[in-house]
Amino acid sequence: MSGIKIGSAVLVASLLSGFVLPAVAEGPAPELTLGSVALNVADLARAEKYYAEVFGFKKSGQYPPEGKAIELFLSRHPDARGGATLILARLNDDPLPAGKSRYGRLINNTPHAEALAKRAEAAGSTGMRRIKLPGDNPPVIIFFNDLDGYEIELYQAPK
Repeated sequence: MSGIKIGSAVLVASLLSGFVLPAVAEGPAPELTLGSVALNVADLARAEKYYAEVFGFKKSGQYPPEGKAIELFLSRHPDARGGATLILARLNDDPLPAGKSRYGRLINNTPHAEALAKRAEAAGSTGMRRIKLPGDNPPVIIFFNDLDGYEIELYQAPK
């Protein structure tokens, strides 16, 4: 059965059973672009080589900027502004932190992080966390989990 048929069947069954879907904010969703996809990998050098050879990705940066990297930023066009980035992360071999179902997150750039966070919460997202960075004009960074436990990050650049 296709995903559309299964989704339709679940929606019809839930409506017939009296299940109420969470209310979502009215109106069109605020502007949003996919900024990055972050993957936890076993070996940064091996993963960087794979994505370079198979897909033509090139290193555009790392975190921390100096010293041993725990994240590499790869892009198909590292000299161009905009576009999605693949982030390869090598954190450690420790078990997942409490409340985290898997490594990896979807990072979205938006000028409307708070509005999108409210929409996500109204749609059933959980684990809403706001990151407070120092400074007079820090970016807005909000993390939450989608309905399947995948981590979503909203990033609003400083104004």
